[in-house]
Amino acid sequence: MKKFLSVMLLAGILIFVGSQAEAASRDERDFIGAAYEAKVVNCNEWISLRYSPSASSERIATIPLGAIVTVYDGDAAGIDGFYPVEYRGMKGYCLKEYLRYYSGGGAPRH
Repeated sequence: MKKFLSVMLLAGILIFVGSQAEAASRDERDFIGAAYEAKVVNCNEWISLRYSPSASSERIATIPLGAIVTVYDGDAAGIDGFYPVEYRGMKGYCLKEYLRYYSGGGAPRH
């Protein structure tokens, strides 16, 4: 009986951890569809490009102030203040407060 309870507890933990990992993972469908360019603003030097739309998610890269990114208007747009973006071929999520719509005009592309 003790062994059975241990196995059941372990199974429960694995299911919980698996569901949490799935919730924190990104969906590639966030990076298709309508897109526009935005400029990185309102930061001192750079912002984080995160793997999933969460401040605790793994940082993929840093994006410098003034850089231009592609913002996707997918299902995840605006969830917890994050938007799906692409920067130098890397896809991830950035906080909206650091992005401003950009309509061209020779701004730097970092």
